Parts: sequence; structure tokens; C-alpha cells
Amino acid sequence: MVQFHDDAIVLSGMTGTKLKCEILGKYYQTWWSITSGGEAKKNRLPTSIVELNAGTGEDYIEESGETILGSSGHALQLKLDNDTTSKLKIFLVEDNPDCYIHLKRVIRHRWRDFNFDKVEGEPESNDSGVYLINKSLDEAITEIERIKLGNTLFFFDPLLYTPWTEIERVAERRIKFYYKSGTEFIIFLFTSDWFIGRPKLGLVPLPKHNEAAVWNSEERGSVSKMDDLFGTTAWRESILANESDESRIDRLVLAYKDRLHKWFRYVVPMPFKPRRDQLYHLFVCSNYELGTTLTKGFYANYTGNVPYSPDNRAAYSRFKNLYPALMIGYAGRKRPIIWRMLWAIIKSHDDGLADIRCEDLRGIESDWQKRLEALKWLEVNGYLIRVAPLTDAWDKIVPLYRLDRTVVQKNLGVLPPKALLPMEPVRPET
Repeated sequence: MVQFHDDAIVLSGMTGTKLKCEILGKYYQTWWSITSGGEAKKNRLPTSIVELNAGTGEDYIEESGETILGSSGHALQLKLDNDTTSKLKIFLVEDNPDCYIHLKRVIRHRWRDFNFDKVEGEPESNDSGVYLINKSLDEAITEIERIKLGNTLFFFDPLLYTPWTEIERVAERRIKFYYKSGTEFIIFLFTSDWFIGRPKLGLVPLPKHNEAAVWNSEERGSVSKMDDLFGTTAWRESILANESDESRIDRLVLAYKDRLHKWFRYVVPMPFKPRRDQLYHLFVCSNYELGTTLTKGFYANYTGNVPYSPDNRAAYSRFKNLYPALMIGYAGRKRPIIWRMLWAIIKSHDDGLADIRCEDLRGIESDWQKRLEALKWLEVNGYLIRVAPLTDAWDKIVPLYRLDRTVVQKNLGVLPPKALLPMEPVRPET
């Protein structure tokens, strides 16, 4: 049951909700500044942020007794407190009628000069750049699809999980060919609740075995919900096991990450720990290397994780000694294409995944045949491994490679990045 403090949703977690909103607020600003074209193009490229579970725009943090901007509030702040965001559209979808009423109140008292007349009307006649939609997600997506969105960031922020059918519906309409950029998802998932239960939402812990005949009715309900999360039953064998909750949470995160690879080359799960016995993840999904690099950077800065920063100079020195023939014609600060592509993959590609259509590799070399030759050289020399496609979403796909970090460490002395760890709650639960 949703509770309110004035117009804010009552939530807990200095290291959960507050931290999440701070990171998203910074990310929204940076994401927009890049995808809009930046100052060089006077931010004139069309962009959209779509919050599919917008809440009220404000969150009340019980531990500290403070009201903060929620993620949708940060999206509104970016749009309405900035003179250069005329090409940015904000879509706030909230099907809960109480939250929707509070959302409108938040906008009215925080942005008193904003013209509220068109935000709930027909999208085609709305030139305010802010769209409020009090409908189910399915109905809202139908309405949103009528508008030219441009580069778009979708945030799915449900109480528990988003059905795979809804993820798929948005993805297949936006990502028309192999890992097309221009669309990013951020997906909230309470990962620990599946194993410790969440009585308020009628969720009991998943069973620790895959024998359906032995499940009770409540366990069947939880299994059915997770079938809905994945859009398949393939997850059951690995997650319905008699192992520790920590191990099964890790398996869930990995399995959901693999599922999201159907639409996204890069998927980064960022863990948050609002309470000592509770864990959730934001899955950041992108087909543009910079998208995941930025979010990991913001997360690291806020949570005390050390940003991944391998020593380029030392690694290149070892690379030169190993392959002197490649260095012919390269002096000073000039670097061979093969090295530049390898370093981009090491530094910025989540899970070391790469193919000829990666945006940053295209920026290094515009000729796709030369990019493919470089990737094949890296494969022959052991730095890349050819892997099976992670997706069946499109008919036309290209060879996919994964970085062999063992070879990278042996040859270049570059260690792999460390796993992201959540910030611990600031004080013990009482």
C-alpha cells in the first residue's frame, strides 16, 4: 500500500531510494547533454525521457525525514529549469490514481510558472514538452508511439517487476535492427524479495527445487510471476535450486542480464542495498558504449567503488614490444587502429563484447571491412574469442566477440574490472 507524506511517496533507504535518485538525476543531465548534440549542435536533436512508473515526482525518506526529488522529479527539473531543453520531451506514466493526483500537485507547487493546460490532452496538440499519462503501461505506450521521440531513455520503475511482454513491446518497436543505438532502458528489479518474500505484495519466497508437483499454491504464484518477468520458464533450472539466497540472487541477476541481451549489447546491473536484508538492482541497458560507461562512473563515484582505470601507457608499451611490426609508421602519439580498438574494448565495453557495429569502433575506423580485419587480428592473437550470438531478435546479425581478459592480463598486465558492490546502509536496522 502506497503511503504519502504531503505529496511525496514514503520510502526508506538512504543507500537505496535516495542514492538511486541522485545517480539518476546526474545521469539524466549527462545523457541529455550528449544525445541532444551538446553545445556544438545547440542541443537541437530531439530526445525523450519516458518514466513508465513515475510516482509523484517526490520521495520522502523515513530515515532522514527529508523530501527529495524522485527520478521523475529530476526529469522534470532537467526540462523545466533549463533554457536549452526545448527539444526534450518528458513522458510521465502513472496508472495509480492517488500517485497521479500527487504528481500533478508536485508539478504545480514546484514549477508554478509552468503552463499546465496541455499536459493531459492529445499528445499531438501538446507543445509543452511534458506529457502526463494516467493509464496502464500498455495504453500509455500506444499513446507515446504517436509522437516522434528521437533518442529515448525509458525507465521502468515498478513496485516489484516489469513483465517481459512490456519490455519486449517497447524494445521491438524501437530497436529495428541489430543492436541499433538511440534507445536505452533502465529497469528496476527487487532481486532479494524473490528469495526472502514480500508479504505486502503477496510474494512468498521461490521454492528451492524445480519439482512443480510439490509446490504449494503460494509458491506457484511466485514462480508464475517470475515466468512473467522472464517471458519464459527457462530460468527455473538454474534458480530453483537448494542453494544459499546469495547464490540464487547472483544467478537471477545473471539470468536476467542474459535475457536483456536479446535487445541490448551492454547490460550493467547496479546493486543497491536500502536495508541490510534487502537488495535490488537497476539494470542499465544500452547499445552505445558511452551509455553504460557513464552510469558505471556515476555509480562508482557515489558508492565508493573504484572506477575502472587501467594504465594505458604501460599496456601500450608491452603491446609495442610484442608486435613491433604493427608499429611501423606510428610514432609519437599515433596509435595503430588495432590497438585503439583493443583499448576501447578493454576500457569501455561491458563484458568485453564487441562487433563491427559498435559505435566507438566506428568512430575509430569508418570502413567496416577494416574494423572486421582488426577484430579478426585480435581473435587470431588471442585477445578476442568469437562467441555465439546473444540474440535472435533480428534476421541479420554480425560476428560477435568477447574479450579474453586472461590473455589481456598475461600479455598487457591489465587486470579485469572489479564487480560493483552496493553501499551498505548507513545505520543498523532497529
